[in-house]
Amino acid sequence: MGRGRSRKHVMDFLREAKELIAINRGIITFGDGDACEKLKYCSGFGSFFDGYLVHYQALLESLEVNFSLRLAEARIAMECLFLAPYISSFAWYQRWEEIREGCHLQAGLGLEGRRLSEEILMEAKEIVKEGENSYGLRIEGQIGNEMVLEWKGTTLVRVSTWTYQS
Repeated sequence: MGRGRSRKHVMDFLREAKELIAINRGIITFGDGDACEKLKYCSGFGSFFDGYLVHYQALLESLEVNFSLRLAEARIAMECLFLAPYISSFAWYQRWEEIREGCHLQAGLGLEGRRLSEEILMEAKEIVKEGENSYGLRIEGQIGNEMVLEWKGTTLVRVSTWTYQS
């Protein structure tokens, strides 16, 4: 049986983090490697399920292509430890139920997005060697506070930055 992270726990954590940065001034950087946010508007479980298949196919393919043959055992270990436990129709159905109940990430939570600069984007593109492979990066979000890493057009991870809204 698969496992998954409860979005409710993530929301609870973000509320606590918000309280901390309100007192101590700081930035929350939130990484979301789940396909859930992109799929929350799916019309039914079938399209939601298909979206997860595409997401994990892209993750597995990007690992396979970018690990050399001599590191095959390391790649397989990463797949087994960090991906395989989350590839589960049961866990995906639970996630679908959470979304239908309204437990999905709400942008902000009283937090203010912190804009990412073009310099940060250029540095990230250099790190992933965009243009030399199938990875792509872009900045999104209403105010440009989200960076998206893609593999062949499929989102792998989305990272956003937030500060306390005074």
